[in-house]
Amino acid sequence: MKKILMILGAVFLVLILVCAGVLVWAQRSGSSHQDAFFQAVLSGNAKQVMALFDPALCEQVDEPVLAAWVAAFRDNLGPYKGLSKTDFDTQSKIEGGATITESKGAVDFEKGQARSEIRFRDGKIVAFHVTSDALPDGWFKGPVGTELYRERGKAFLTDFLSGRPDDAFKMMHKRLQTKLPLEKLKAMTTDFVGKAGKLESIVYDSEVLTPGDVYTLRVVYKVACEKQKPTGTVEFQFDGMKGHLLAFNLK
Repeated sequence: MKKILMILGAVFLVLILVCAGVLVWAQRSGSSHQDAFFQAVLSGNAKQVMALFDPALCEQVDEPVLAAWVAAFRDNLGPYKGLSKTDFDTQSKIEGGATITESKGAVDFEKGQARSEIRFRDGKIVAFHVTSDALPDGWFKGPVGTELYRERGKAFLTDFLSGRPDDAFKMMHKRLQTKLPLEKLKAMTTDFVGKAGKLESIVYDSEVLTPGDVYTLRVVYKVACEKQKPTGTVEFQFDGMKGHLLAFNLK
């Protein structure tokens, strides 16, 4: 009996050591991922941050908006000092054949501290939430550059005026989709193209960024069709890390 108890005790000790080893590995994994994220943020290069994202997260984040956050974060918190030694936790699990790592805790910077929660899927970031008293609520003053939205607006109008309402509909925010269902958009496309004729060109003309609780970017285009030369406008509203297409007009 004593021998059996000794064997069970040895097995139990091995299990404790294995579990401890797994926890240490998880902590180091989470720490290295968080380190990589904040090193990228403090580089000031939004492309480096985007490179850490899972493709699904890239669809939810616009680089010009992320660049504005990166700049504000660097200015208000200063150089990265490291993760808290006492307030930091990492957990890993297998989900759908992928390794899911959830890392959260306090992060120290020269000008203050931030609270960071990052979720990884096979080493790529699928979600992140970083808050700090040192970062003011009104940090967003507009995207860093508007070229992305000029291109999106042009692509939207091109689909609409070329008789591709299904493609145009996919670019619209859900709120606009609710106001303007696909069948109604199809009818508008058919009617407008019938009156204006074949699309010949769309050229960027001007833009206006309107500040407020929600920033709005209105992009204006000169449009040329066979029978008409309308003015086209596309409006984007910024919410979260993305500019959403919420309105358009053709006069």
